[in-house]
Amino acid sequence: MAILNPLNDLVAWVIMRLHAGLGALFGPDSGWAWGLSIVFLVMIIRLCLVPLFVKQVNAQRKMAQHAPQLQELRKKYKNDKQRLNEETMKYYKENGVNPLAGCLPMIPQLIIFFSLFSVLRFIADWKPGAPLQYGFTESVALSAKHTTIFGVHLYDKLLFRTAGSPPLSTHVIIVIVITVALSATTTFMTVRQSAKRGLMQTNIDPSNPMAQSQKFMQYIVPFFSLTGLYWQYGLVLYWVTTNLWTLGQQYFMFRNWDPQPVGAEGALGGANTGGPA
Repeated sequence: MAILNPLNDLVAWVIMRLHAGLGALFGPDSGWAWGLSIVFLVMIIRLCLVPLFVKQVNAQRKMAQHAPQLQELRKKYKNDKQRLNEETMKYYKENGVNPLAGCLPMIPQLIIFFSLFSVLRFIADWKPGAPLQYGFTESVALSAKHTTIFGVHLYDKLLFRTAGSPPLSTHVIIVIVITVALSATTTFMTVRQSAKRGLMQTNIDPSNPMAQSQKFMQYIVPFFSLTGLYWQYGLVLYWVTTNLWTLGQQYFMFRNWDPQPVGAEGALGGANTGGPA
């Protein structure tokens, strides 16, 4: 998308700067240099997103504090869905609760994901002598095109390959499948960690629709990672790295998270809510 071109340029610039430093250590054509460039790109992005993640956790905490009241609304209007929706939205507005705030960190991550997709697609399609994009020099573009990580090119993918592409070796297929499986597993772990923590802290009735939807998401969201079978391999590495970062970040934030229901003694007036220092 043309609208993302400035961000594509920025993502490519960051990767090339990281590669220049790592290339001096591992060699410019080393898979380690290119693979770690993607890993460090994730780390830089996630460090920049820490304030949004804190807002996400605070939003989840606030939702947890109001869970008993929301559950009462569901019981009261269980036979009137329209009234339930109206009263729920009214409750959100009156109490400053934003259920969508928990999605804040995902939006910029997906935008970067699409920019990285564009950069890797350029590397895959570029041929020596063709015009360069995103600030790449010919030597860097050649290095990116020919390097391999665990024997896999940055742009290799298992499904929906370009017509005329050479067949993948058994080794490359195995590495891609294992990495995609790792991506799906870590996605499941991040969703489960968040959902389980929320259910434990709010004592939500397992039969409650909120609990049911959270359990449902634990098993549905990881299937998105299976689309990694037709992502470029560099994108799968990006996804696995961001999942591992999320697991550690959630553990750090949640270990002191102790939301109190609204109305509990000291819940909204300076009680220990386990917020970040």
